[in-house]
Amino acid sequence: MARVKSALIVDFDNIFAAVGKPLVDGVTHWSHWLEDGAFSPKQARRQFVTKRVYWNLQYDVHRKAFQDAGFETFNCRAFAKNKTAAGKSSADIMMTMDAVQMAGEFRGLDEVIIITTDSDFVPVVNRLQQTGVRVVSGGKETDPTHRLYSEHADDVIHMGALKAACEYEPIKRKWYSLRRPEVKIAALEFAKERRSPLTRKMRDAVDEQKGGVSKADIQLRRAAAFIVELGERTPDQPLSKAKISRALEQIDGFTPMPLKGQKAWLGLRNYQTMMRRLSEVDSRIDVRKMKGQGTQVIFRVAAADADAAAKVKETTPRAQWTDAPVSITG
Repeated sequence: MARVKSALIVDFDNIFAAVGKPLVDGVTHWSHWLEDGAFSPKQARRQFVTKRVYWNLQYDVHRKAFQDAGFETFNCRAFAKNKTAAGKSSADIMMTMDAVQMAGEFRGLDEVIIITTDSDFVPVVNRLQQTGVRVVSGGKETDPTHRLYSEHADDVIHMGALKAACEYEPIKRKWYSLRRPEVKIAALEFAKERRSPLTRKMRDAVDEQKGGVSKADIQLRRAAAFIVELGERTPDQPLSKAKISRALEQIDGFTPMPLKGQKAWLGLRNYQTMMRRLSEVDSRIDVRKMKGQGTQVIFRVAAADADAAAKVKETTPRAQWTDAPVSITG
């Protein structure tokens, strides 16, 4: 199996707060863990074309440990005095610029791994995916970031697995070995049960079904609700086909490929037809056929505001209607 050509970026300040000193002491262990195929497609081994770590000046004491593990290290001090006094750095913007540059700089790059639990990197993940690069991020089990990146990134390294990998022992190989043992990944355990914000919408859909709404219509409404949920996180930005497909896998009967007894794309033949049908269910879902780029799907904020304004007018007595624009808050 060919190796995955990958680039590794580490947001040290962010991850050190989650993992602690083992992140430094075990840097060779968890980097080998990733090289051996943790969180890669079919656990294929990785070839890192670059490994980079970004931190604030006070963490430069760890430079030797990371350089010995093959990392390039970057001090990212802030330039504004008020940010310097607050202990902030410019790591986020440096990581963003380098990540986007990598997608075009390294020929044949398959993947970018951004080890961070900072939700500010969601637009970076989306931008990289638009170039066709697979993106793996980090996520905490104890807050919403794991669920957030599960909706946007192609895979998510949870902090429990990363902590365990700080003691990982590289797989010993012999030239004549035909198979290798699977890379162990610590089980994902959430601190407590967390309910999706879509739970209420799903229950409403079930209630509608009891009221005589067809199963096909229920599926379409559920699909539209999932896509709106994705779009609200990154409004006015394209949503990838892969991201939408992963979200819709939560719907019983959904499959992107025809299966025995199941039709593809909710019975609507193909992705484009399904999305156009969903745009009729919810006008906030903007679907366009882009020349040479396939079908583009975007959640439009302006459309959302217009829908909200229409609802306000519907619930306002006709005598109170005015020509003045309706102010939408909240």
